[in-house]
Amino acid sequence: MTTTQTSPPAPGHLERGQLGLFGVLMPGLAQVAPAFNLFFTTGVMVALAGASAPLIFLISMVGMIATASSLAQFSGVYPSAGSFITYITRSIGTRVATAIGIITILGYIIAFGGIYIFVGSYIVQNVFNNAHVWGLTGIVTIIYGALVVAPVVVGLKFGVRITVVLYVFEVALLLALSITILVKGGHSGLSGTPFHWPSGAAKDVLVAFSLAVLAFGGFEAAAPLAEETRNPRRTVPLAVVGAVVVSGIIYVLGSYALVIAFGVGHSGTLASDANPFHTAAKAFLPFVAPLITWIFLSSVTSSYVAANTQTSRVIFAGGRGGLWPRALGSVLPRFKTPAVAAIAFVAPSIAIGVISLAFTSPSTTVSLLSTWGILGLIIMYLMANLALIVEYVKLRRNGINKNVWLWVVTPVIGIAVLAIPIWGDLRPGQPSPLNSLPWLTIGLIAVGIAYALILGWLRPQALRNAPALLEGDESLATDPLPIGQ
Repeated sequence: MTTTQTSPPAPGHLERGQLGLFGVLMPGLAQVAPAFNLFFTTGVMVALAGASAPLIFLISMVGMIATASSLAQFSGVYPSAGSFITYITRSIGTRVATAIGIITILGYIIAFGGIYIFVGSYIVQNVFNNAHVWGLTGIVTIIYGALVVAPVVVGLKFGVRITVVLYVFEVALLLALSITILVKGGHSGLSGTPFHWPSGAAKDVLVAFSLAVLAFGGFEAAAPLAEETRNPRRTVPLAVVGAVVVSGIIYVLGSYALVIAFGVGHSGTLASDANPFHTAAKAFLPFVAPLITWIFLSSVTSSYVAANTQTSRVIFAGGRGGLWPRALGSVLPRFKTPAVAAIAFVAPSIAIGVISLAFTSPSTTVSLLSTWGILGLIIMYLMANLALIVEYVKLRRNGINKNVWLWVVTPVIGIAVLAIPIWGDLRPGQPSPLNSLPWLTIGLIAVGIAYALILGWLRPQALRNAPALLEGDESLATDPLPIGQ
């Protein structure tokens, strides 16, 4: 069934058919950043839930597959650079999609502002062996930000190649260390204890689960690459779900190896170690120990390149659809990349992080910005799950039947799982400034809603034209439903 495009031509077009399954899978794998999350999350999880961190990662992987499945079903029907904005537009409406788009993009900008500062501070301390100095950390952060956006500007294939090289280095050494620990039996032999339900306080266990769920953030990076992917209706869904499965296996294996390296009876020692993977490497695979800093930097850099690649496409699609300035929907003629959108994403993120350093310490900046911003991403995941259920009803009403398990039951599971990190981040009793997160989150949501309302008031035609422009002509021609149904 075909549709008629009633809007002006899009300001820019991405180059079609550049990526196959491997190329579109890699950004999702890289953006998850397994080494980064294992290095800085496993110890905290063990402090909260004891030796059962591998079980928590395993259960969280199964839970996040539900949300990945929802995005995969959508990408198999409406492949688009707009990703979740397109999906929510087609199911619930452009106003809601615009609000969620603003919330998510601002969330990414805020969260990455915190992580940029984390990386800048980490480089100053571990590479230059200096204590944090506001000017030096800020300069290093700005230079690093320019470096990780450059591959996105130069070209999609170039950026993916950089991502692949860094990810392979990260995962190869991480797996080599993990397998060596297990082959040598760790501190006191292999044990099934890490896969027993944790005996800690329920509140602490829930917080550990929230950390594990958040560790999968970014798995959806394949979805916005649909317009540049060969056979996207088949390839992109496989890549979206595959990113969660592969990352989950690495999390379970890596956390289990770390627990075994210290011994299941020594959870306190592991939890109190500031760099447990370095300690484990020194004991079981010494040549890896000096490389721990570079494994971390490789992990976070490949994640940044993948995140910039993904988010620039979403911003590009929104600009093409007229939901924000059309200049963001342009492409560089030479490289066929959404360079303006990429810079518009990275520049304010770095600015927020660097300016925050003038008022507080790096640790406080990282904690507040990354936790606040990630809630924007969680809101998007929630709405994508809800949107799939709505789309199921619309398709069924028009005589198109979809699998009720994948289109209704699975999204409900995804929503239930995502409630855990929402509680974890907004729970009462947190120290300052984290106790302000409920109000900051309400403010983030209010900005998204206000933007959508003002856009609808000032430019109602943009809301009417957006669905066709968001999706693009090639996808529109084979949609199961016309726009507006």
